Amino acid sequence: MRKAYKVVTRNHTTVQEQEQKLREALRTYPADRRGYIKVPPEHYPDISQQRAARIAWEMGLRAEAFGNRGSWRFGETVVEEIPHE
Repeated sequence: MRKAYKVVTRNHTTVQEQEQKLREALRTYPADRRGYIKVPPEHYPDISQQRAARIAWEMGLRAEAFGNRGSWRFGETVVEEIPHE
């Protein structure tokens, strides 16, 4: 499935490049009115949500597990945190 996604979207980035891109997004994306940084997971096809939660945790953020509606949400405080271990 991921290979097909990469062919269709022409996204041939490596896992390391995607992780770096996610770190950059967490540093630069603005927070919404509730304090969440929303990131579209389709931009990171080789990164699991748990791995994304770990990257966010390393940057001092937590990953929201509740009510995401197709986006990963990260913030300093969350309702229900995704385990990052």
